[in-house]
Amino acid sequence: MNKKTYCITGFDCAHCAMKTEKHLNKHPGIKSAVIDFAKDRLFIEYEDKEMSTKELLKVVAEVETDPIEITDLSQKKQYKIFTKDFWFTLTRVIIGVAIILVCSLALEKPEYFYWQLGIYAFGIVLLTYDVTYKVIKHIIHKENPIDESLLITLCVLGAFAVAIIAKETHFFMEALMVVTLYQIGKIIEGIATNKSKEAVAKAVNLRIESASKLENGQIKEVSPEELNVGDIIVVSTGKYIPVDAVLVSGEGQVDTSSLTGEFVPITAKEDMELYSGYLVKEGTLTLKAIRNYSNSAVSRIIELISNSGSKKSKADEFVSKFARWYTPIVFIISILTAVIGGAISSLWKEWVILGLKMMVVACPCAIVISVPLAYFAALGLASKNGIVVKGTNYLDKLNEIKKIVTDKTGTLTKGSFEVTKINPIGISKDEFLDILSSVESLSKHPIAQAIVKVKKSNVLSENFEEMAGLGVSATYKDKEVIAGNAKLLEFYDIKFEEVNDYGVVVYLAIDGNYAGYLVVSDEIKEESKQMISYLNKEKIDTILLTGDKDNNASNICRELGISSYHANLLPEEKTQYLEKEMSDKYATGYIGDGINDAASIKRSDVGFAMGAIGSDAAIDSADVVIMNDNPMIVVESIKIAKIARYTAIFNIIFALTVKIGIEIAAIITNLVGYPDAIPMWVAVLADTGLTVLLIINSLLILYRKIKIKSV
Repeated sequence: MNKKTYCITGFDCAHCAMKTEKHLNKHPGIKSAVIDFAKDRLFIEYEDKEMSTKELLKVVAEVETDPIEITDLSQKKQYKIFTKDFWFTLTRVIIGVAIILVCSLALEKPEYFYWQLGIYAFGIVLLTYDVTYKVIKHIIHKENPIDESLLITLCVLGAFAVAIIAKETHFFMEALMVVTLYQIGKIIEGIATNKSKEAVAKAVNLRIESASKLENGQIKEVSPEELNVGDIIVVSTGKYIPVDAVLVSGEGQVDTSSLTGEFVPITAKEDMELYSGYLVKEGTLTLKAIRNYSNSAVSRIIELISNSGSKKSKADEFVSKFARWYTPIVFIISILTAVIGGAISSLWKEWVILGLKMMVVACPCAIVISVPLAYFAALGLASKNGIVVKGTNYLDKLNEIKKIVTDKTGTLTKGSFEVTKINPIGISKDEFLDILSSVESLSKHPIAQAIVKVKKSNVLSENFEEMAGLGVSATYKDKEVIAGNAKLLEFYDIKFEEVNDYGVVVYLAIDGNYAGYLVVSDEIKEESKQMISYLNKEKIDTILLTGDKDNNASNICRELGISSYHANLLPEEKTQYLEKEMSDKYATGYIGDGINDAASIKRSDVGFAMGAIGSDAAIDSADVVIMNDNPMIVVESIKIAKIARYTAIFNIIFALTVKIGIEIAAIITNLVGYPDAIPMWVAVLADTGLTVLLIINSLLILYRKIKIKSV
């Protein structure tokens, strides 16, 4: 099976996108298709052969009359507002307004009835032909025709028919005003939607357009995709680092906020690894590429964000079902209201107009567009804060978390270890450190790096092997050396006395004989205390799983307020304990560093990878990728998920309240003899006007400041 993501644009509304998605899923050769209207993304999983964009457009054209464009995702997306269609529609609207003014001011007398009939008929045809054409095409293709286009068409034609039958010219104006306001609303709605998409796209857009490659002493501007591992690049003040690289020369201030959300610049020094997407605030840096563009941090993050729309939230699924049933139900209710009310009262004109008003008021666009956009904006807000959420469905899961299981080292603690005690047995301190440093120098584990800092050995060990959760083994000057925790020495049946000092104890054995130990200590992050306090306040249980010894785990839990813990665990044992903590009734999250904890991160309902820049294991395994090592970002991600949900719920309730309120008011005014109290244009505003208002409300999520109340 072949998966492909496209950029798809041109849909008039979210309902049209859902209808097209449904049609694509019926097409042979396509296993599944998902259209993310908010992000203009089309996700397709083919059964076998991949279709060309021309073939896809032909399939889409079978159900969609809008000018749809499907392009490769690599092409730069531009949200155009002032297109030919915009100017053509605006011209039609201006003509419609002019007709209303001319007829209402110069041709208002009864003797001009037929003049008005002809002029208004011309205006209505000019403004409704594209709407009516959609209805006709649905019928021709045997698609369900009951949508916004049908409701507007019936409303306009109904009002026009009433004007002819009753010979009341103000209904001509009502009919033309409805479609004029509708087209104005669609113009404003299109501007608001495109501006929303553009704003969110900018928030998550990390793409770098060019790179300055140093070649034969000359700087050459190339695209980041052209860079290879080992190429030398120069990045000056105000430029972004194009690929992951190591600093060869130069020193300067680097802004990491585009990836990490941290706005305090770091000082870049020689041999420091810097990631693509970092902005050089001060200085000129010469760097050596260590990854090509496709494997660099920024490229992987862009891919994650681009594909996040393929996993829909519960709100998106609700909206799809809602639109499928809501519009036909409203259509039937409107028809029944007009027929029953007219039959009982014999006031057919008033009740037919009421039924038409109800049709327009009830259009679902306000909900269908604004709710998915709220979740999309939340992904943008998360990205601005150094969080990559892999799909809107995980925003739902974040809201459902009632338990969080967490790793210790590098997650709750700083991971910057220091040797606090050295106790050799049978050998000198210098020899002890020489052997241990030589063996540990081949490991990238933070504890190993802390040991090497104390004393760097000049002898390179051989036959190095690293055992996850236990330690390392190697050959040092023909001596078999193992270094690690108590479990490792027990595994090799080496006699030793276990130490209970606070910190991580690393034991050393040479040729099967115990040779002493050293203690490495780690400092708890201040943000860890804040995170646990917030989680406790929100009644989210926390459980610590660590490979560290029981004494250390107990101390850290007591200091942070963690409810329970399991110590002395291997990575696979962490996953087993995690599974015991998981429940079908709520979601369980797991926080880890994304390397040793990859299995547990992947197994949890919501996996958080801390400090995940440059970590393939983290990005592949996690559902929520946190680009820095601040535990409070976990809290921020939960807060963002709540903002998305509350905004979506507000949009749904507010839209339904306004629409139902206007419909009830219209029915009551009809019953008490004031049918014109709520004119037709109010019904149009309750559709397009409300849609624009709620689109703006969803967009405002992007500009929210995440404030966590002190606990």
